[in-house]
Amino acid sequence: MQVDVTDATRADVELIAALLDTYLRELSSHSEVPVGATDAASYPYLDAYWAEPGRHAFLIRVQGRVVGFALIRTPTSTGSGAYELAEFYIRPESRRLGIGRSAAQRIWQLFPGFWEVQVHARNRGAIQFWSTCARHAACDATIAYQEFQAPDGRRLQLNFAVRHAA
Repeated sequence: MQVDVTDATRADVELIAALLDTYLRELSSHSEVPVGATDAASYPYLDAYWAEPGRHAFLIRVQGRVVGFALIRTPTSTGSGAYELAEFYIRPESRRLGIGRSAAQRIWQLFPGFWEVQVHARNRGAIQFWSTCARHAACDATIAYQEFQAPDGRRLQLNFAVRHAA
């Protein structure tokens, strides 16, 4: 199955907003404290992906059909020296097929370097998914895990390094 990760253009903003609505509703079910955006209209950063340096929006497609999106921040945007997987979503009907893992690998190869991925501590499926993906991507298979308290509850942060594909 061919997974394509392509740059989203300004013309794709409504498509991403529709996916973002579903993603944020699902994500809010894992929050311990009900704060933050619960739909695209209340998500304050979407327009920034086409206006600010260091932010990148991607659409994820299989056989030409959009099955998800990813929002990435580079060190220029994060100021931390690390790339950040800000948002990542695969439609439920397209999960458990290797699409998400393939898309994440493609994105990480576009931006080799130090990465951080945050997951709600209550979202066991996402923790397992991202741990597996990071283990396959990390150049030395080393992942640092850090639990911390965010405004919406406990999160687990994965830190790892990705090098250029050989």
